[in-house]
Order: sequence, then structure tokens, then C-alpha cells
Amino acid sequence: MPQKTPQKKVTSHRRVLRSKVGCCLGMAWLLASSFCFGQTADRRSATDKRLDEALNDIKLLKQVVDTQARRIARLEVTVKALQAAPAASSEKPAAESRAKEAAQPKAPWQIPFAWGRIKIGMSRAEVQEILGAPASEDSVLDYQTLTYKGEGPGGGTLSGTVKLADDRVAQVSPPDF
Repeated sequence: MPQKTPQKKVTSHRRVLRSKVGCCLGMAWLLASSFCFGQTADRRSATDKRLDEALNDIKLLKQVVDTQARRIARLEVTVKALQAAPAASSEKPAAESRAKEAAQPKAPWQIPFAWGRIKIGMSRAEVQEILGAPASEDSVLDYQTLTYKGEGPGGGTLSGTVKLADDRVAQVSPPDF
């Protein structure tokens, strides 16, 4: 077997040393950059969770604004109809009470923002404190489905469900407001 010359040994040792140093510097840079730029795994997951919650809140606020815009449009139609119709003094209070009924949700579960407060892992009691009593309940072993169903504030039928596993929220399906 031919022997390596000392020059070749030094060169190969230098290459190995350079690759090890390069690898170590690369790892050190990755660790330092994650700390310097605040992107540790815990912070990233916390940031992602906060971002998801903020996006969910924005979605719910958009739903509230859409619901209010529809309610305002209905109220404007009601007001124009009341102004145009010859009103007898006995008919006026009945029309005003109907307009107030149309503008107000009848139950807490009919408020879109309330559905946004329901989180996975909440207890049944916490859900009912926020949404009120469900219209119906179905149970299969340790799983329950709370169904909230009824006429919406502006007419039409609304329906939403909360699925519980071991008395804890496992899934939320809000109504299409």
C-alpha cells in the first residue's frame, strides 16, 4: 500500500478541520439568529396562536358588522313603511314593538360574538353560560351534541352546534349569520 506523503496528510486534515469548523459555525449561527431575532420555538408557537386568535376575532367582528348592516337595512325599510302608512294611534305602539323585536336577538346564542368566545376544552357549564340553554341535546356514550336552533333576529332559521367529549368542548359549528 503506498504511503501518503506528509503534504497530503496535512491537506486532508485541513479539509476535515475546515468542514468541522464550518459545521460548528453554521450551527452556532442558527442558534444565535433564532435568539437574536426572537424566533425560538416557544415564541413562534405563541405568536402563531395569537395570530390565529386575532384572525378569528377579525372574522367574528366582520360577521357582527354584516349582521348589523342587514339589521340596519331592515330597520330603514320598517321606518319608511311606518312613515308612509297612515298610522292610527292604536296601531303605532304595535308597529314600534315589532320593529324593536326585529332589531334585538332573542337569545344569547344568536349573537355572533358569543360563538367566538367558545373555545375547545371549555366545560358544558361555561358554554351554557355564554350561549344559554340549547334547543336540543343528543348523547351517545361520552359524547353530547348541544344544538342551538331557532328563528334569527331578522327572520330565517339559524342553527349551530357544540360537540362535547367527556363534558368538554371538542368542536364548535356556529350558525351562518
